[in-house]
Amino acid sequence: MDYRSIDIREILPQGEAFRMVDRLCEWSLEHTVTEFEVKADNYFVGDGRFSVSGLTENIAQTSAARIGYYHKYVLHTPVSIGFIGAVQGLKVMRLPEVGERLTTSIDVTAEAFGMVSFDAEIRDADGQPIATGRMKTAE
Repeated sequence: MDYRSIDIREILPQGEAFRMVDRLCEWSLEHTVTEFEVKADNYFVGDGRFSVSGLTENIAQTSAARIGYYHKYVLHTPVSIGFIGAVQGLKVMRLPEVGERLTTSIDVTAEAFGMVSFDAEIRDADGQPIATGRMKTAE
């Protein structure tokens, strides 16, 4: 399936002003990849750079895209809003600049009772790591 053709608004409950994912690239229950272009008017951009908070929200929304796709296209149930439960070992190599395209991947390490734990990585267009860490989210 061409996941890139999916309208991200169908699987992410966040409103336009707070959406930190542009498209779904790969999907499975174990591994999901999204893309995002940093824009100057983004809520988390300051001095031309995407903040640590923005990177964190981008990771969380990659998880939201994973579960949103699952609800809408597999279970055929409404997409729900989740929340970040914990962030561990977040390492930021650099803050991306406006105009950069980010690729974010998550690999699920555990899932139970609506909670999911996963390892995450954000890379730039050249494949260089921007941030890594582990997160727990709940729906």
